[in-house]
Amino acid sequence: MAMAGAGFEFVSSIILFVLGGYYLDEYLQSEPLWLLIGFFLGFSFAFYSLIKRAKENE
Repeated sequence: MAMAGAGFEFVSSIILFVLGGYYLDEYLQSEPLWLLIGFFLGFSFAFYSLIKRAKENE
């Protein structure tokens, strides 16, 4: 049960970074650049959080 929120945290962090990149692209008129950067940053942050949580629960 300790890892129940890990999936939600994983998905929500990716979505938040992607949305931030999307709106930054709209503002700066640089179509896929910030969206892709947001995706990779969100995925990296989510993966780091998942590993950190898994090590805490060992």
